[in-house]
Amino acid sequence: MRAQTNLVALVLALVLLTGATVVGVTFADAALSDADRDPLDRHAATAVADRLVAADAPTTVRANALAADAVGDLNASRVETLAPPAEGAAFRIALDGEPVVERGPAGSGVTVRRSVVVVSRTDPIQRSINVSRGSTVRIPRGVDLATVVVDPGSNSTIRTVRAGGRVVLYDGAGLDTNATVHLSRYEPTTVRIGAETNATGRVTVTYRRPITEARTLTVTVDA
Repeated sequence: MRAQTNLVALVLALVLLTGATVVGVTFADAALSDADRDPLDRHAATAVADRLVAADAPTTVRANALAADAVGDLNASRVETLAPPAEGAAFRIALDGEPVVERGPAGSGVTVRRSVVVVSRTDPIQRSINVSRGSTVRIPRGVDLATVVVDPGSNSTIRTVRAGGRVVLYDGAGLDTNATVHLSRYEPTTVRIGAETNATGRVTVTYRRPITEARTLTVTVDA
């Protein structure tokens, strides 16, 4: 009787051990599967986020400064072109929680975050220089581009347009042009012209002031 009891106990112990082993292997396989998947998700999410905020990206005006217009034009195919690791993956890109681009259910993927500013522009602002009065136009800090239209009066020669002391347009025979010029965004810029004595005409400067908003960019990818 005692031997039979010991045998039953041994069999029961073996059954319990086998069950525990199976359960342990199952959990280990699941953990390994998650470990294999998470690095792929994290790599893809990081690649998308880094590319979106890069200084040379088509979505930025400078590093970590997203251009509002470019962000508004984003779609899944453009995201894949920018960051190939996202190809075929489910992903979600959001600003302060508001979706920008979504494809598929990416909720179980890996999320990375970046602190950014989103840059939009005001409506065009137009200022004029009266050539005969020798007036100037002062452009506020933050503006990096302006359109300059030089319209000389009859029998007048305007040779030079300067911005912040730099010569940005010049023609010894006289300017009569519509051109885009680059400005320093780090300080206000004064635009002035160099013309012959008693010259007449008008130089029109058009620019758009930037509006910046601090936001949080989140990228979730489930590859």
